[in-house]
Amino acid sequence: MRHSGGERVLDELKLHRDSATDADLRSALTWLCNAQTRLLSSPSTAHSREVLLASYEVNRVLATGADTPR
Repeated sequence: MRHSGGERVLDELKLHRDSATDADLRSALTWLCNAQTRLLSSPSTAHSREVLLASYEVNRVLATGADTPR
């Protein structure tokens, strides 16, 4: 089965989420995974916006010194 670019991104995000040791980072990555899943299943402006907001939150958490995903 071939994966789209969005599905590959989601697979990688899940790996980062599952290896995150910081609770805030894990939560932000979970939000991002869920947002990406919604975008893949039903592309819309609202879902794209949610992915952007969730990715901003991941970056914000990382900037505060959370463990980086591995």
